[in-house]
This record gives sequence, C-alpha cells and structure tokens, in this order.
Amino acid sequence: MEREDQGRIRVAVLLSSGEQFSAYFGGALARWTYEVYRGLASQVDAQVFGFPTAPADRYPLSHATSSASVICRAMAQIPLLRRYEEEVWLRALLRRLRVFDVIHIHNRPQWIHLLRHLGYQGALVLHLQNDHLGHWSTVMLDELAGQLESVAVCSGYLRDTFASRSSAIASKTRVVFNGVNPEVFSPREETRQSKTIFFVGRFESEKGVMQLVQAFARVLGTHGDARLVIGGATGFGTHQETPYVREVRAQAARLIECHPGCIEFVGYLHHDRDLPGWFQKATIFACPSLFQEPFGLVNAEAMACGTPVVGSNRGGIPEVLGDAGILVDPNDTNGFADELSRLLAQPERRAQLGNVGLKRVRERFDWQVIGRDWTALLADANAARRSEMSRNQLAM
Repeated sequence: MEREDQGRIRVAVLLSSGEQFSAYFGGALARWTYEVYRGLASQVDAQVFGFPTAPADRYPLSHATSSASVICRAMAQIPLLRRYEEEVWLRALLRRLRVFDVIHIHNRPQWIHLLRHLGYQGALVLHLQNDHLGHWSTVMLDELAGQLESVAVCSGYLRDTFASRSSAIASKTRVVFNGVNPEVFSPREETRQSKTIFFVGRFESEKGVMQLVQAFARVLGTHGDARLVIGGATGFGTHQETPYVREVRAQAARLIECHPGCIEFVGYLHHDRDLPGWFQKATIFACPSLFQEPFGLVNAEAMACGTPVVGSNRGGIPEVLGDAGILVDPNDTNGFADELSRLLAQPERRAQLGNVGLKRVRERFDWQVIGRDWTALLADANAARRSEMSRNQLAM
C-alpha cells in the first residue's frame, strides 16, 4: 500500500453495483458521494466505482465500473444467479481496489467480510443510509466490528437500530448527516405561491401519498383555494402506473371534480434542475412517510429553501427538523390536516419556521460541514488501520 503523495488519502467509493452515478438516474448515495468528494479534492484522491453511466448523465467526478458489469446485468435476470451478482461485480474490481488506502462502502455490510477474505489490507468504512444491520445478532455485529475501521450512519435513529447490541460496533459508529447544496437549494420568496402544499418522493405506499391526499381533502374544507402538488415517480427517472398509483390518482380525481385544479401530479423531477424551484414556490412542504425514514433529505432541502415543513414523526425526520418544523402522525389524517390548515392560515408562523429551518440547514446540513466531518472520519480510519498493521508487523 505504498503511496506517492503522503499528504492525500486515496479512497475507493463503492456504490451498489446497480446505482448509476447520475443526478437524474442515481439516488441519494450517488448524490452524497458527488457532493462530499468534490469538496475534498485537495485532501483526498477519490475514485468512484458504480453501475455503467452514460458520460452525458454522469456526475463530473472520476468514475469507473467493474469489467463484469455486463455479466452481472445478465445474472440479475436469472433468479438462481441473482444473489451472486454483486459478489461477481466486486471480485472483478479487486485488483484495482488494492492500491487504495480506504474503501468507502455504501450500504453493503456483507462486502466487508468478502474484501477481507480476498486479502484487502487497507481501511474499510461502511456507510449506511438504510437499516441493513437492524436484524444482525450481537455475534455478527462483533465480528463485523473486528473487520472494519468505521461505520458511518446518517442519523442517530439509524445508529440506535443496531449499536446497542454490540459495544464493539458502537465504539466504531459515527453519525454523519446527509447534506444540502445551498447554491442549488436556497430561498426565492418572490416565487412563493399562495396556499400551495408540495410533496416529493417515491410514489409508493410507504411514503404516505394516499394519507396526504386524504388529509388534503379535509384541508379543502377550510381552504377551498388550496393546492396540492405531488412530485415523484416509482423509480429513478422511470415510472409505472402501479395499482397504488392508480388508487391515489382516483382519490385525487374525486377531489378535483369538486375543486378543479386543486391537485397536480408533476412526475419525476430532476434533482438539481427542477426540484429547487418547487420547494421555493411551495407554501408548505409535507412529508407524510409511514415508514421509519433513516434521514429524510427532502425535509432538509425544503428547509434550505426557507419552506416550513409538516413532517412525519418517524425515524430520523425529527432529527432533521429539530425545532424548525411540525411533527405529525401521518396515519392521523385529521390531525395531519389540521396542522396543514393552521399553518396555511399563519403567515408569521410560516416565516418564523422558514427562518429557523434555513439557519439549521446552514449550521448542520451544508455539504461543507458534512465534508469536514467526513475528512476527519477518513483520516481516523486510515490512521487506525495503519496503526493496527504496524502492531501486527511488530508482533510477527
């Protein structure tokens, strides 16, 4: 693991083998990788490895893929082979990975053991944005702790799903929040629209779109001129008219019959080009997630635009909002509707929440803040691994 430049850490970033490194076709992991590592160019030599991505769609960072990507794509279509797809992808990368000081692994704890088994000697950092360790036993977590240098999680909620079962893994776990680009997401009060409630997210039942439409029906009883804008699709840049989507649209159609134009479905939104404008125009951002969101980045992005948030009391969302938003039980559609209605009628409170949210984002969720935290984590992981390797050599 010799290095030409002792002042810079060489980092390989492993997206899951199926995620494109793109603002449009990629997800939160690709965005996190781009935003953080582009700000660390003077301190870190980063190489991103992920799913093949067309140059026109790709983030402007060094990106490569496994030579086995075509094979893996074929394996993914065969049920008996699908489970081995990512292992084949990773094994094909091994020769190229050996030269890096640190491997940053997104959301794939099973890759830790495989990389050690294949002989990788550098530092391993596991970065979790989802609950991949919540079902692991104490024995499994202790074993994992012995094979890596650090676990980064996007919220205290996510840490608490597993860390209490293993003091070894807890001692190596840090919270590193997700972030927002203030150059992209910022207030534009001159575009703010009256009584417009905005939602964006995957068009799936766990995101609570139906509950939001049901709550909005009650809002219309108080604010007949209110408007609901629903953004999002069933996939990254793709959409299917699933039974759930059709059910939500049917519910919305009944409301539109009585209140023409009250609900608009705007479809999938390009994260950097289209999404900020909708946050800036919204009077309120609504996040009705039914499941335990590990973080809930859309809430921070809304706050960065000075938009007050009425959000679900699930998972990491309360950590994001702090005192800058209103928490609700999304299954209590009456209570949800009442909070939306009250906030629509209170411009001074909206302004106060918007200002507090904007301040909170700048202090905690700016990518520069996240970058400083991540630089420290990489340095600590690299130093810990080198120290351990030195001890092992002295013991031989």
